[in-house]
Amino acid sequence: MSLSVAGMVFGAVTTGGAVLAVRSALPRRTPLAEVLRRTHSPTVQPAPAPASAGGRGPAVWADRLGARLMETSAFAARLPARDLALLEMAPASLLGRCALYGLAGLLIPQWIVFLLRLGAITLPFAVPVAAGVGCTLFMVFKALDDVRSKARLRRREYRYYTASLLERVALARSSDAGAAEALARAVESGDGAAAVRIRDAVEHARLAGISPWDALGRLAAELDVPELARPAASLALAGEEQAAVYDQLEAQAAVVRRGLLADRKEAANEATEAMHVPALAIVFLMAAFLIAPALVRITTF
Repeated sequence: MSLSVAGMVFGAVTTGGAVLAVRSALPRRTPLAEVLRRTHSPTVQPAPAPASAGGRGPAVWADRLGARLMETSAFAARLPARDLALLEMAPASLLGRCALYGLAGLLIPQWIVFLLRLGAITLPFAVPVAAGVGCTLFMVFKALDDVRSKARLRRREYRYYTASLLERVALARSSDAGAAEALARAVESGDGAAAVRIRDAVEHARLAGISPWDALGRLAAELDVPELARPAASLALAGEEQAAVYDQLEAQAAVVRRGLLADRKEAANEATEAMHVPALAIVFLMAAFLIAPALVRITTF
């Protein structure tokens, strides 16, 4: 059996594409300058970090490729903008990741077909083409689904923080603190992504001279977290009309926590339902192993 130079080059290119796809999926270290810029401009999408800033090579290539794709409105208009804003992820980075995933999905079936051809197994031309297109679409949708899954988990984190924020604001209001002062006290603690984002929004609202509850309302609409708009509405009522909103804040916190509990129960039920398929497969295999010897004896008798 002899190997062709073209086959070796094709295999090297496929392997390199797979390695780049895997490395692009690994966690990325964000440079300090970019983190500081995000802190001072939380509503602006971060630009791709240059290679000299400490970013990894494949990730930078993905950002550059995504920046080129962003020039066409056909791709940029179909991105989940709220999910990207929630994750503080640049649209160009997602487009570049989808492109690398798609390239890997296109090359992996061709590599398998090449290995089969080395084993003297020839497939029709339509098989590798259909497999390549199918794997490409699967990998691209997988990259988008990963972003949506991460955004779903991040929204859950915001909901947990909102329930805690409502309770702390209610306690601060019960100690005769003003609406703005109660909110400022409540957002002082916490170092999670939700706590930092909300604290930055309140601080920027104070520096800009606008009401902090209006900033919370805009942030809730931007991130698609409707639970975050509840303390904004209550605090606006307390700040403008001096209304006593302690009971209302407590009731809203209870509603948010009940919703979170319902979500956890739903997730547990989905996990239980997902276990039915492996259990049925195990039962089927056990039955096959028990019945197979008897069938063999009957057919050979």
